[in-house]
Amino acid sequence: MTATEDLFTPIHKGLRSMLYNLSSRLQTNDFADATATAALATDLEHDFAVARSAGCVLCVMGKHASDEETQIFVAPPLAGQRLVTELIEEHHDLTRRELALEKGVHDISGLRSSEERVAAGRRLNAAANELLVAYLNHMNREETELTPFMQQHLTDAEMLGMQGKIIASMPPDRLFAILGWMLPSLNVTELSRLLASVRPNAPPPFFQAVTDLCAARVEPSRWQNVKLRVGL
Repeated sequence: MTATEDLFTPIHKGLRSMLYNLSSRLQTNDFADATATAALATDLEHDFAVARSAGCVLCVMGKHASDEETQIFVAPPLAGQRLVTELIEEHHDLTRRELALEKGVHDISGLRSSEERVAAGRRLNAAANELLVAYLNHMNREETELTPFMQQHLTDAEMLGMQGKIIASMPPDRLFAILGWMLPSLNVTELSRLLASVRPNAPPPFFQAVTDLCAARVEPSRWQNVKLRVGL
């Protein structure tokens, strides 16, 4: 029987929200304004957007790639597969782009001339757009090519075991920072299934923290619908 678990789509929805927010912040920033540019650099490094406990959003995305390579891609049925090798190479390319983007914002904030900052800002936006395209294409490949392959060669139990190892290895602040992006990015059915699957085995304080996060971040009418479905 073919497995049905999908390890990528939920977290990818959160990562897409991160990327969209990153793109919006960069393209609306006034690089002629040194103060605004310095603030943008600080936000990217420490508490970008609403995910303040996540630290560097770019680092979260980079760590996501590391998690996949250590917990998912090394699974015996996947090791050595050409698709896996290509996706790992893409991960490393994305990491290089992310680090260059982070450095670029800091470099711009140090320029004295507004004209120089504006010109550098244009180049930075172009690099951010390239990162967005590359990252979206990469995640699409994982969902449309890797997920079916995993469902064919792994069991649901094996995939849930991988997922459990990833979650267990995360510091709580990082886990909840990622959930802060992921939970409001899910539709009602996805979020209801997630909470229903977590509820039976999660320690009550952890589950309460997750539902509190949902209440704070998920659009109110959608969250009300989820609560009715899950019986909260």
